[in-house]
Amino acid sequence: MKRHADSEKHPASPRKDIHKQAQTRERIDASEGIQSRTVSGPTRRDVLKSGVGVGGAIAGIFLAGTVSATAATNGGTVEWTYEADQRARTAPTVVDGVVYVGMSDQPSHRLHAIDADTGDGLEEIFQSRPINEVTVVNDIVFIAQDGGDAAVEAYDAVTNERLYSVDMEHAPSTQPTVSDGIIYLGSDDGIVYALDAWTAEREWTFEIDDGVNSAPVVSDGTVYVGCNDETLYAIDAETGDEEWSFEANGPIRSSPTVADGTVYVGEAGGRLLAVDAADGQLEWEYQLQPTNVSSSPTVSNGTVYIGDWEGYMYAVDAEDGTEEWTTNVTDEARDSSGEGDKVRSSPTVAEGTVFVFSDDGYLYALDADSGSVAWRFDTETPIGIMRHAPSPTVVDGVVYFANETTVYAVNAGVSGSGTGTRMQYGTLGHHDVWAETAAAADRPSLEEIEQQRESRDGRSTDTENGGTGDGVGGSESDDDGTGGAESGDDGSPGPGAVGALAGLAGVSYLLARRSSEEGTR
Repeated sequence: MKRHADSEKHPASPRKDIHKQAQTRERIDASEGIQSRTVSGPTRRDVLKSGVGVGGAIAGIFLAGTVSATAATNGGTVEWTYEADQRARTAPTVVDGVVYVGMSDQPSHRLHAIDADTGDGLEEIFQSRPINEVTVVNDIVFIAQDGGDAAVEAYDAVTNERLYSVDMEHAPSTQPTVSDGIIYLGSDDGIVYALDAWTAEREWTFEIDDGVNSAPVVSDGTVYVGCNDETLYAIDAETGDEEWSFEANGPIRSSPTVADGTVYVGEAGGRLLAVDAADGQLEWEYQLQPTNVSSSPTVSNGTVYIGDWEGYMYAVDAEDGTEEWTTNVTDEARDSSGEGDKVRSSPTVAEGTVFVFSDDGYLYALDADSGSVAWRFDTETPIGIMRHAPSPTVVDGVVYFANETTVYAVNAGVSGSGTGTRMQYGTLGHHDVWAETAAAADRPSLEEIEQQRESRDGRSTDTENGGTGDGVGGSESDDDGTGGAESGDDGSPGPGAVGALAGLAGVSYLLARRSSEEGTR
């Protein structure tokens, strides 16, 4: 891996300062024999110092990178870039000072964990299938793989130990949205799942007539999800019962968002819809260009922002649907027919600036009040329709996004983080706000999660070290319980020596957390 960073950095937050104390350790990727260096360090990581220190004693060499001569001093200036061997498939999720991005290039699929402050690679985790999106809640990294033989997997955010990998009967096609101990996700053949976040045991399923490409959004006990059958559904988050459904005029591939009792979503027929969250009645509709819409809206300060496939960005009054402004962000890229590059990316808003990526290869920063382009950043790599459309995430004045094989950290020209509803509900990438909002107050300890996984359906041995209980995945377990070096049946690497170190670190963390929990009772 190569990373490029500015030699001078903006003053880091205390949370980021802690990550600079990280130690390194090395593992060998059993699937391809590629060396990758990993870093594990504090926040929740600071509890692990003594355990991970053992790994530091046998650490490999840290990922080296070139450093630019000037610091980022204004919007659109590069802080760092991270180069991978795979193409990005997910929006960045930035939690606790770590950037998580799923990347794929047949036959190689990886979950990359990157230091948000420096751009240094912390961990690469092998995946048997491409990743849809990444959610981090309760210090657990949740992913849903895409396609046949795909699985839902969970990893401890500190040790990177796989907590479980469970094959899905119906291949997931959306991000795993996690809220209060439950995972919600859709499948490509019309199933919405609710799974226990600690064991992936099924809570309920909701059947639809067509595939689901819209990420579920959870608000006030209701799951909202769009479907290719041209319907927006409201489902009781606890029981899986339908509360209401709204029939649109085209497939809904845009993920909904919620603000002040209204659900906002784009439909493929070119409309932005506002639907009453309580009863599913249409409040208003706004006609975009007569084209496809896959961008997911975000609401900030009473305005809805969304893009379309004609290259336009729109700002619409959230209360009555009146237009505030439209901006053709890709006007310079339009050909003689008038057709421009698409805005399939979903926008985010931070301190009066709207950030969105276009298929023309530019990240745009627009004034939220006027729609004028404040600045734009050229990745020099336009993306085709079959490629992932990167949606940006803004944290502490830095906008993170990915295009092709590169993850970017660019000075956002603002000092804060994204505040729109897309970030608030953890849709297509998120930051600490959703991680904290969605967290279950009674998350079990790692030890309890392991016990629940073992006892699930009486499958105690097969589920050791991430197996699914049906012979898929997982590694051989040694008598000491730390795991052996053999790889699982799915081709993923076994924990080996690193797994043993992670186990030691996990013990340290469990003891520290148990002590902390007892102290707060």
